[in-house]
Amino acid sequence: INFNGGTMIQECIESIKKTKTIPYEIILIDNASTDNSFSKCKKIFPDIVFLKNEKNVGLGARNLGLEIAKGNFIAFLDFDTIVEPSWLEIFVNSFAFNGDGLYQPKLLESNRRDIINSAGNMMNIFGLAYSRGKGEKDIGQYDKFSKISYTSGACTFTSKKITDKVGEIDDIFFAYHDDVDYGWRAAMMNIPSYYEPKSIIYHYGSKTLSWSPKKFFLLERNRWICLQSLYSNSSQLKLFPYMLIIEIGISLFFISKGIFFQKIKAFISLIKLNKQIRQRRLILEEKKIILDQEIIKNFVDDFFLPSQNGKTNKSFFSKIIELLSKKARKSLTK
Repeated sequence: INFNGGTMIQECIESIKKTKTIPYEIILIDNASTDNSFSKCKKIFPDIVFLKNEKNVGLGARNLGLEIAKGNFIAFLDFDTIVEPSWLEIFVNSFAFNGDGLYQPKLLESNRRDIINSAGNMMNIFGLAYSRGKGEKDIGQYDKFSKISYTSGACTFTSKKITDKVGEIDDIFFAYHDDVDYGWRAAMMNIPSYYEPKSIIYHYGSKTLSWSPKKFFLLERNRWICLQSLYSNSSQLKLFPYMLIIEIGISLFFISKGIFFQKIKAFISLIKLNKQIRQRRLILEEKKIILDQEIIKNFVDDFFLPSQNGKTNKSFFSKIIELLSKKARKSLTK
């Protein structure tokens, strides 16, 4: 997907074109960019597939690509990524060896390629998610293939059969937590998420909504859309006392940052979306073949709050979340 990608989208496509061994097609979907990045790409890369939206529909634009993709495998890529030539070959071989699943690469910072952007995306029982290793120097500490909570939206690789099974990217999110939702929905169908460190991709990290009030609003609203539609009613009741404590803590955090209005705005938005969320839960419950008690085994108890310099910090709040998560896990598995 491209939205005002500038030269980054060109760099992304140029890197893909260096892909070794594996035949591929590139589908570029433009989300109503106002710069000239899309038109430039059409001139520079006439051999790829181009689609253009009349308005920015967010990450749901990926569904247009899913509809026309011809390959046996699918890779979602953000426009601000640069891939290594062997990235796709490693994914295909790993999929053949490890089986069905969603796969993410080791993501490194584009501007400092020895710094980790994500060594697998993790989430706790309260829907609070983070990128493992973010901001750390890459010294091989995350070089082991492993199961993770969900795959990064910056790059997710899987088979076409699995995307057909899991379904479309839900446009209810627009941005943020769509990847949490997709990985969680896959887990409900017994499709795991994996971290494949041999596949390397460099990620700039979009600055479009960087630490803006709108970003906080979307993160908080979308986290609750996931919790309300992906947990069963009984699980939500068991988690309620712990969630109430967490909400007090999050509200205090929002107040300290002077953005408590975004928390209220998120709550109002959830009320407006209540009918849609309930319908969503009913549809997903019919597809669920794995109970919540099994799904949360791939969730972690900890949480690292990202700072504005991109690094993750384990604060006092994080320690409280970890303690509550362990207690909530026991309550849910009774």
